[in-house]
Amino acid sequence: MPPFNHILGFGRSVFDWLLERQQNPRIGERRKLDYVAAMAHSPLHRGVGQRTPAWIITHLGVRGEGQASEWAKLRPGMAVRLFDEELSERNYGFENVWIFGVIGRAYGREPGYHIYWLETHLLTITRDPIPVCISAALIAIPNHLLPEKHHLNRLHECTLGQRLVPGLPHLQPPLRPWENDWAWKHPEMTKIDQWRRGVKTTLEGDWSRHHNRD
Repeated sequence: MPPFNHILGFGRSVFDWLLERQQNPRIGERRKLDYVAAMAHSPLHRGVGQRTPAWIITHLGVRGEGQASEWAKLRPGMAVRLFDEELSERNYGFENVWIFGVIGRAYGREPGYHIYWLETHLLTITRDPIPVCISAALIAIPNHLLPEKHHLNRLHECTLGQRLVPGLPHLQPPLRPWENDWAWKHPEMTKIDQWRRGVKTTLEGDWSRHHNRD
């Protein structure tokens, strides 16, 4: 394929192009900026004690796109795009994970968080954004980012591994593997290093096919 800058029209991003090519009638004519941006911990490398494979939202807004209002809230029916910035800063930027979708029905409530199903429109997991198909996704929304009218009464056990950190007003997500163990390395670090050096140029495509779920 030619470079994306030879394919995309003026003012369009690679994600606009990918959303258009999903050929999903439920998506409609959506573009990247139609989705509210948020930072999140993706479940690719779950934190300590995290048993539910949910995207755990940490805060609204994405670096380089302006600051989100402190009064902003998320709610069912809202289109969101989540970015795992911490993961993208590791392993030479190989895993650059984005997920686009619409917040669906409630899955449950845990201390500090509400978990919702996400109707997924687009998922990419590598720096070269190759679409990955998944059957379902969950997102965990901090209580303070969800309007009170959507709060559930029933509280379930902790499955996200959330932490109480002194001095912080809200429960925090679990420690990522590299935060819990300073010597942690990606299980496929050898392949990723080969990709960085230009030896394994097909790794991004192979990786995305491996993560596809029918």
